[in-house]
Amino acid sequence: MPTELIIPAVKVKAKVEPVGVLPNGQMDVPKHTNLVGLLHPGVIAGERGNMVMDGHVDSYTGPAVFFNLKKLKTGDQIVVRNQKRRQLTYIVQSVEAYRTAEAPVDKVFGETDVPMLNLVTCTGKYSRKKKEHEQRLIVFAKLDGEL
Repeated sequence: MPTELIIPAVKVKAKVEPVGVLPNGQMDVPKHTNLVGLLHPGVIAGERGNMVMDGHVDSYTGPAVFFNLKKLKTGDQIVVRNQKRRQLTYIVQSVEAYRTAEAPVDKVFGETDVPMLNLVTCTGKYSRKKKEHEQRLIVFAKLDGEL
């Protein structure tokens, strides 16, 4: 079970906490804007399938943990570490933005034969009326060494 997420290219080093699913079916997010949420129960580091983590892009006071996620590029490294300091490295495959209602739920949460890490955050303009950003930013990353 990952306890820390490190993304050197955008200077992220954050603690990871498990989050569940809300009654409306959406993945919950951490209460604190400096933490990363790991969908639990779900796929964990190194397992085949989509391990999904999320985090806030901003807060009422400024940037949050995933503020610079949009700056990631194909080939950048994402490291997940557990309590025993064992770590696995994932390599960014793509960084994609979607209107919230059009986000590819199956690609993010569905089944896959390879170990993937998908990072999810908000992006785009914030709608005060809807109290959410208009888009989702998703980083798709594959476990290093996987074909």
